[in-house]
Amino acid sequence: MKNKSKFRKSYIRRLIFRIVIFIIMIGIYIFYPNTFKVAKGLNFIKEFSPLHIIWLIWMIDMILQLCKVPKYWPLGSQKYLKHRYIPNIKELDKKTIKLHMKEMTKSSTSVAIFWLFVIALISTLYLTHLISYQVVILISVAFYVCDIICVVGWCPFKTFFMHNKCCTTCRIFNWDHAMMFTPLIVIPGIWTYSLVIMSLIILIVWEVACAIYPERFMEKTNCALQCHNCKDRLCGK
Repeated sequence: MKNKSKFRKSYIRRLIFRIVIFIIMIGIYIFYPNTFKVAKGLNFIKEFSPLHIIWLIWMIDMILQLCKVPKYWPLGSQKYLKHRYIPNIKELDKKTIKLHMKEMTKSSTSVAIFWLFVIALISTLYLTHLISYQVVILISVAFYVCDIICVVGWCPFKTFFMHNKCCTTCRIFNWDHAMMFTPLIVIPGIWTYSLVIMSLIILIVWEVACAIYPERFMEKTNCALQCHNCKDRLCGK
């Protein structure tokens, strides 16, 4: 049981770490709001601030995801890779696969539309000066925390949109970084745009793999995603 729950324990530790980061960022916002200016324009290369450390943490996180580090990322994040694919002996016909992928794409499209609405709302609040750019950054940090809550706790996307069984079978598992950092797109700067671009690269890699190898994303065609073969146990069961 200890080996089967190692990823869940790891994610709980990540949640605690991210909550600490969020609290620190709120403290910086309250006492040293000017520190956030490093996120705007070319300030990233002009002076050092704690936001450089946050940037580095996020960048390393995304690089590890692209580098396919198995000990750091669970199957749900790496199911698009060939070595994480266990073909089902009872192969489904192409028509069945296409139909199932159509249903999954419909659900993921609903998530994308909803998230575009969220980004549009945040952008409107910022452009109308109802919230500051510092608050936009704090929103991204809040999403950074919520991402892990969706894994170890309750996931609204699973409940209201995807209706998937667990994170391992989730069609949008690797959308996390793109969803975290897209709010930053309204703040022009090296700090913000580098995070957005890197997150979109991960999203593109994921979506291209899904389009080319849909069988790797389906529990019916990829036996690795089935409960009896799951070693990650992110669900806690």
